[in-house]
Formats: sequence, structure tokens, C-alpha cells
Amino acid sequence: MGHLLSTEEPVFRLTFEGKMTYEVGMELEERILNAMHRYPHLEVDLSGVHEIDLCGVHLLGLLQRVGGKGVVIVATSPTVEQASRRLLGSFRGGSLARAGGRESAVPNA
Repeated sequence: MGHLLSTEEPVFRLTFEGKMTYEVGMELEERILNAMHRYPHLEVDLSGVHEIDLCGVHLLGLLQRVGGKGVVIVATSPTVEQASRRLLGSFRGGSLARAGGRESAVPNA
């Protein structure tokens, strides 16, 4: 399980690798909130995520809900795309704001 945080001015890139699941959820939530308090703009790279559950999808929703337009998903993995469609396909207006205007099914609220 690796969760990398690297900084490139003026945007902070939050890179997730490995699991985004209940078992690491508290640690991830703390890292996400710390990054959001320190940096007004975040790029989120999910390309290294190979396992995600509803807790991980909730954390992505938290990122977008709290960060608003300051949070941009720049990359996802097939696992994240599949989980977001499977777990959230029935949510009204659920979408993951992606760089370049593409969207995926992660809740806005």
C-alpha cells in the first residue's frame, strides 16, 4: 500500500496507489483532509489504485464535495472506473469531475 504525496507548484498532486478500502480508510481520510487544509488546489491521480470499495469511493466524494473546483481527478485506474459505475450507477447526478471534462460515476454529494 503506497500513498504518495508530491508537490508541484502551484498545484499539489495527491497520488494513490494500492488499496482505497475500509481497512486503510481512516489513514487515507486523514491524509486527504491534511492536504486539503494545506493546499487550495489538488490534482488527484488514481491510476495506481488496484482495489477500491465503497469507503474509497466515499473518500473520493469527500474530496470533491469539500474541495469543489479546487480538486481535479487527472487519472483513474480501470478498477476505480469499474467500482464507481458498479457502486454508484444508481445515484442521481453522481459523477467524478475529471480533467478535460470527462466524467465518471462518483457522487457529487
